[in-house]
Amino acid sequence: MFAAAWRGGYDWLVIVAVLLSLVAAVFYLRIIVVMFFGEPADGVVVGKASAFTWLPIAVSALGVAVLGVFPGPVLALATAAGTLYIQRESRRDALRMVKRMAAALQQGEVLAVFPEGLPDGGSDFNDMHQAQGLDAVGALVGEAIAAHQAGQAQALQSPTSTTPADHEPPANPPAEGRAFDPFTVDDAGVWHSGVDKEGQPKPPMWVCSRLDVQALTRDQDGAGWGYLLAFADPLGKPKQWAMPARMLSGDGGEYRAALLNMGLRIAPSPSARNLLTQYIQTRQPGEFASCTDRIGWHGHAFVLPHETIGDDAERIVFQSESQMENTFRIKRDACDWRDRIGALCVGNSRLVFAVASAFAGPLLRPAGMESGGFHIRGDSSTGKTSALRLAASVYGGPSYMQRWRTTDNALEAIAAQHCDSLLILDELAQVEGKVAGECAYMLANEQSKARATRNGAPRARLSWRLLFLSAGELGLADHMAEGMKRTRTGQEVRMADIPADAGAGLGAFENLHGFAGGAAFSSHLTREAQVCHGAVGRAFIEWACANADTLARRTRAAVHALAREWVPQGASGQVERVAARFALVGAAGALATEAGLTGWPAGESERAARACFDAWLSARGGAGNGEVVSMLRAVRRFLETHGEGRFTWWHRASDDHNAKTLQRAGFRRMVDHDGKPIKNDAEHQREYGERMAPSDGEAVSVEYFLLPEVFRAEVCQGFDYQAVARVLLEHGALLPGTGRAFDCKQRLPGLGVSNCYRITPALFALDV
Repeated sequence: MFAAAWRGGYDWLVIVAVLLSLVAAVFYLRIIVVMFFGEPADGVVVGKASAFTWLPIAVSALGVAVLGVFPGPVLALATAAGTLYIQRESRRDALRMVKRMAAALQQGEVLAVFPEGLPDGGSDFNDMHQAQGLDAVGALVGEAIAAHQAGQAQALQSPTSTTPADHEPPANPPAEGRAFDPFTVDDAGVWHSGVDKEGQPKPPMWVCSRLDVQALTRDQDGAGWGYLLAFADPLGKPKQWAMPARMLSGDGGEYRAALLNMGLRIAPSPSARNLLTQYIQTRQPGEFASCTDRIGWHGHAFVLPHETIGDDAERIVFQSESQMENTFRIKRDACDWRDRIGALCVGNSRLVFAVASAFAGPLLRPAGMESGGFHIRGDSSTGKTSALRLAASVYGGPSYMQRWRTTDNALEAIAAQHCDSLLILDELAQVEGKVAGECAYMLANEQSKARATRNGAPRARLSWRLLFLSAGELGLADHMAEGMKRTRTGQEVRMADIPADAGAGLGAFENLHGFAGGAAFSSHLTREAQVCHGAVGRAFIEWACANADTLARRTRAAVHALAREWVPQGASGQVERVAARFALVGAAGALATEAGLTGWPAGESERAARACFDAWLSARGGAGNGEVVSMLRAVRRFLETHGEGRFTWWHRASDDHNAKTLQRAGFRRMVDHDGKPIKNDAEHQREYGERMAPSDGEAVSVEYFLLPEVFRAEVCQGFDYQAVARVLLEHGALLPGTGRAFDCKQRLPGLGVSNCYRITPALFALDV
């Protein structure tokens, strides 16, 4: 018995029982000693013990010894006391007992209750108690008793025979196996009708304010099930939340916290919290909806955090484990935005381009283009942030604009929240230079970093498709250089730098529309963006959904026509790729103008996009391959930086009075105006004497002999050294030896015949 109690979790009871048994044994032993083994007091007459007296003592002692040595049979007998055994003499006796028990259940004489919601491996009410709590067990038993009593009362009041056609289905269909739904819903809230321990009905318990389960949700793969909940906050504002069903596991504290944060009032008692979980799980609304954790296009419908625009085959809702901040806020209408903000953008290429970028976000998918971005760089107070605020006003208020100051994980989540729209990031300097390039790759690659769960399985990745617009005082390349990181061409292609200065002497502005200065114009735009925003973006999405059948064809045709007109002849594929993104922005602004949303004259968006593209192309250094330019610049930068310190003069290499070259990278040799190299000091003396005249110095050029390991490891760091040598050779900046591909063999001073890379003075004449 003690062992069974210990296994059942009543260890404290076993300890108390053992202590009491020991105390009792001490007193019993004292009594036995006095009765049978002690000497009687004087004058006391004591009878002698007979054989019948010693017999029960001997039997008891033998029984205690057997129990101590062989406790198993006794414990088995004790633990089997709670098990029902059917003893039969024939087979019919057992069958008769089973039939009697079944008849008692059917007639309501006996009530059977079975545990629900057991964890994996659970089998009884003790497992249900451990998983859900004692209140859940009591609520289940109380509901079963109430259902049993209600069924008996209904049987007494209703006719003996009924048909399904005689009854209408209830408003909230009861769960399978239940006689009735214990929950009722009215304007006051959700109520639960239960019974007490004696089976008597209790007053209805208020669970929460009115909460309706409108639909059951699931994703396209048939997983990710959830519930579409609708309610109103204390101010009467309607709220809607697609809650994942997995949030109901455990104690449910996470989903209740989210509901409380949105304004649902919940009773504070533990039983009410458990009943709320039971209420949600037992609803059968009869309507299904598709859920997604990503905003943007889904078929011909556009999903936003709190609404879905456009029609699709089935209702689509946004589902998230937490309430997502709604940055798509609306204030005033689209006409106000057009008259108060759109009209002031006319004549300002940077402002028109920024606003058109917002319209271009939803057109990425119809155009079949990949993600990418633009970066407006320029000095402080030039109007960069003002342009970003106007772009943010298309979809929301000031909270729509984000900052670069964030972690990688947070930036991934923010990107997923701006899918098929425009992500605005201000102040590039707030992120480390070595991280900036990685973020540019991450945003353009449309997928988050692969991570693993606790058990080692791959976690689901976040995905998106978006345009991003950034601003900062430095460009991406300069900012990465501060972090001792070299910018790759792929990063510059994915995030095109646009100079903020429009060339009119007014920073990012070209037309102030009658304002006294750029500061006054910028302040006015900021105020207007705060009081008028969001409606024009929603109107554009509605227009795009209404024209979804022809939107892809029209967008692609416009982008192709503009890019073909803008791209110079013989431009590299990188330039064509970026030009298509600029063309998308121009086409998006034109479509928004066609929809009557911007108030811009015809061609305004295309002109602004063309001006920004030309500014990017000029700052880039031409329409050639960006990697070629980067290679030439890398070699020239190394020679310009280390030419005096790490290269020994050829003609003074053997001069003991010459300063020693530390960490030598090679040799440099003068070439006179006739192209004759100066090989030794004697030749220099004959040609120029001790000192070189200024006129002679201007006619002298320098060629460099780079040692092979320095060229490969330092000069070409980050590049394939053979590709760099090939580019130098194509541009006439490398002179190989006879019969050799790139390097040459020279008798270097002090080193003998060695391999080296001979860089000609033509490198410094290249326009890169």
